Amino acid sequence: MSGLVLGWSLAVTATAVAVGSLVRMALVDGSARHAAAAETVMAGGMAVMSAPPTAGAFGDQAVWWAAVFAAVGLGALTMSVRDAIRRGWRHSHHWAHHVVGGVAMVLMTLAMPGASSGPVLALGASHGGVHGMHGMESMHGTDSMHGTAGMEGMHAHSMAGAAASSGSPTVWRLAFGALALYFLIAVALSVRARLLGARQPMSAVTSPAARHRRPRRSRGLSAPNAALAGQVGMGGCMATMLIMMAA
Repeated sequence: MSGLVLGWSLAVTATAVAVGSLVRMALVDGSARHAAAAETVMAGGMAVMSAPPTAGAFGDQAVWWAAVFAAVGLGALTMSVRDAIRRGWRHSHHWAHHVVGGVAMVLMTLAMPGASSGPVLALGASHGGVHGMHGMESMHGTDSMHGTAGMEGMHAHSMAGAAASSGSPTVWRLAFGALALYFLIAVALSVRARLLGARQPMSAVTSPAARHRRPRRSRGLSAPNAALAGQVGMGGCMATMLIMMAA
């Protein structure tokens, strides 16, 4: 039951992030609109990935989902290079976050099991947390019949080639853990930057006449607030799913 609650909670949060990103696309233009579009795609993918009704068969289309998220990462990399050429590297570093997000989505997609196949990545027992999160009791039933060794044998039988080339399960756990830590830090930095930006108008006042002016308060539905909400929601969802896969 707790796994179903967590799965639905992640799905609802990711859906809210996708809707908020669509709203932000209507409020901004230029590169900010491209960023909002990328977040819409990634949040929508996480919603499908974590919702219990669709999670079980998500891995069956892992290659196609991975291609979509890889295109998002490549698009962010292209935008970063474009901004670096036009305005310098200092104005292009923010796209690195979307590149990392695209990479994380590709890895999570390849780590998701399907209804008729195991994950593409050879994660060993590390994906058991994902099965538990989505309530996939049938897969656990197969594992309990054969034991831990039987589970590993099943993965070796179903993806012998992938297991040979994907590396040690410990390496993938460390990669997922490092990505989860990155997104948690990114969320904290986004909140900190937004709070500092909100206090900046007060500290930037210099003239005596300007001191008596009341700072303009940002509306609840504004591009910066929507961006912060999307960053917190998406970062939290990604970190949670990555931790589940690394456990």
